[in-house]
Amino acid sequence: MRRNLICFFLLILLFSGVGAARTDSVMEKTLLPLSDELYLPLRPVTEFFGLPLHWNAIEKKAYIGNRGIEGELFAGTFYVPVVELAIAINGDLNWFPERGAGFLHYQNLSIDLQLPRPPEKENPPLVHLTFDDGPNEGTPYILDVLDAYNIKGTFFLVGENILKNPGVAKRIVAQGHQVGNHSFTHSLMPNLSSRAMRHELELTQNAFRVIMGVDPVLFRPPYGGWSPELRDIYHEMGLQLAWWTIDTQDFNKPGARVMVDQILREIEPGAVILFHCKLSTANALPDIINAVWEKGYDFRILLEK
Repeated sequence: MRRNLICFFLLILLFSGVGAARTDSVMEKTLLPLSDELYLPLRPVTEFFGLPLHWNAIEKKAYIGNRGIEGELFAGTFYVPVVELAIAINGDLNWFPERGAGFLHYQNLSIDLQLPRPPEKENPPLVHLTFDDGPNEGTPYILDVLDAYNIKGTFFLVGENILKNPGVAKRIVAQGHQVGNHSFTHSLMPNLSSRAMRHELELTQNAFRVIMGVDPVLFRPPYGGWSPELRDIYHEMGLQLAWWTIDTQDFNKPGARVMVDQILREIEPGAVILFHCKLSTANALPDIINAVWEKGYDFRILLEK
């Protein structure tokens, strides 16, 4: 019933032509499809429109002025249904289902809305999303985003973190993502003895087998630390080195816009994009995914059969 009312409201707005006047003050936002509804992140929208926003922790509800609005906490960001947001702010919502696009208009400002659009052409060029240092507190948020967009990534996991967060580690594999060895203690490998380097890799492989029931074939050294001695060890263990071609430096929290611009500058077929399992990265991922899709690329795991 709720979904039918939302569709009816969208149709009324579509055929009424409300909000037809546009201005040059426009922000672009991609809608997030959750639970058969279309959501927008609340904070950037209210900031763009200049609306007061506060959070009531007891009610677990956001307020725009004195108007309460409910939503979903997704990847550390509060998202609300776009229809309910339009009602709460008395804005004009125009939506065109055949295009998967529309706009939300408030006073003299507009937000261009669009659904996420994977490339429609056959055999698009592929890039790879990789995430280091998990499983940790940021990993579930990364997994939420990838699940919402039906994208698989490759996670290079630290052995001691697997032991600390076995549930999250199992979830990575259960959702169909690829995993790789990222050492046991995240040490700079060339600073270790040969015996210690081998021990780091063996302990991590064992953690994968015992906790997750998998035997990874990929290895990424922490900090990119490499040496001929290390190469001999991971080759003897049957591991393949997995480097990257685009380093987002997301540990510095550059923000979604900076990362999107960098990725689009450096992207090419087969690019391997380096991220870390951080909440700030999860927040930026929707914008990054949509920008890469719009560029005509799609995503795959490394070494996909």
